[in-house]
Amino acid sequence: MISHLSHRRILVLAATAFILFSVYLCATRLSVQSFERENMAHATQPTTQDDHLEEDKSPEIRLNKADLPMSYGQFNRPEFEGLKIIEALPEQYVPTPENGRRLIIIGDIHGMDTELQALLEEASYNGTNDHVIAVGDMINKGPDSSGVVSRLMSMNASAVRGNHEDRILLAHNAIEAQYGVSKDLETQLDQEPEGELRDLVLARHLSKDHIKWLSELPAILTVDQLGMYIVHAGLVPGVELEKQDPWAVMNMRTLSYPREEIRKKEGEAPRLNKREEEEEAEDAQSPPDDEDEDMDTSIIPFDRRIALPSAGHKGDRWTDAWNTHQRRLPRRLRRTVVYGHDAKTGYKESKYTFGLDSACVKGEALTALIVEAAPGGGFKHKTLQVRCRESEGTSEE
Repeated sequence: MISHLSHRRILVLAATAFILFSVYLCATRLSVQSFERENMAHATQPTTQDDHLEEDKSPEIRLNKADLPMSYGQFNRPEFEGLKIIEALPEQYVPTPENGRRLIIIGDIHGMDTELQALLEEASYNGTNDHVIAVGDMINKGPDSSGVVSRLMSMNASAVRGNHEDRILLAHNAIEAQYGVSKDLETQLDQEPEGELRDLVLARHLSKDHIKWLSELPAILTVDQLGMYIVHAGLVPGVELEKQDPWAVMNMRTLSYPREEIRKKEGEAPRLNKREEEEEAEDAQSPPDDEDEDMDTSIIPFDRRIALPSAGHKGDRWTDAWNTHQRRLPRRLRRTVVYGHDAKTGYKESKYTFGLDSACVKGEALTALIVEAAPGGGFKHKTLQVRCRESEGTSEE
């Protein structure tokens, strides 16, 4: 009898467990289906990088890895702890038609203090009406990094952090962590790898005030009144400023498109949206300056909605993608980016980008973009350059 009751209890428990598991399985299945349906119903808008799978009922499209949801990743990088991603230029330095102020935005200086002085003299720099902004890489490679930083600090200049400032700050932190501030480092530095030796020596040579000033520089400086962003290397179009990767802002040169690469490896043609080819043809026929009306923002090539930044030269220039993206935006949202970092390209001016690294430390030129407010809004500009003497030890980028 006891055995029979136990057996019945086991059967009842098993049946109950099976029912509960079936209910759970159905509930989770419905939950997944609902989530997928919601994702497909709320396809990404073209001006963002938060990308979900579009609903496409075309039977000829076979979904593969390139069609999976993708987004531009955000990473918490310990080495960037304390870095200000975004800072606005103080109001008192912003040029207006009324105040007649100028911004003198200077390309990569790399310790070339003599050339910096010559450029400021050529620009007739006046501390009362002019404000200097450096686009990063003010230090390293050249003969007088301390002199450059001291000069900029004395002028109360603004600047953004470049990859070389970042390297020196990391080296400074390593010195403090490993050796302590007061300990003599000469013998220890002799034992460091050659590629890091220069960074360590410069990090130790800079004063505490220099290090503090450099560490407080933002990655992105905004001048929204003029529709302008200032960075060292670049920005990924379509990604909000707050979500830009600091490493990419300081190091990028090109973009790659993972969806295109996946399809290419699998032997598939790029995925096209309706009207995509028509829009590209319209863009090609529209003169760059003919922008009285906002362009259609409803379509961006599906396979190019996610772009990954790279420090290398292989890939599509981020500036090309940025200029194309800006032309798709309403005029009030368009922004011009002033940047440095790309000495191989040199000075390069486009509709919504200005590249100011003209390889001064390699014996070419130091470039300044002089900006004033335009009467009708936005800004007007002119470019100024001085010749440079080549500095030793400039092979690294």
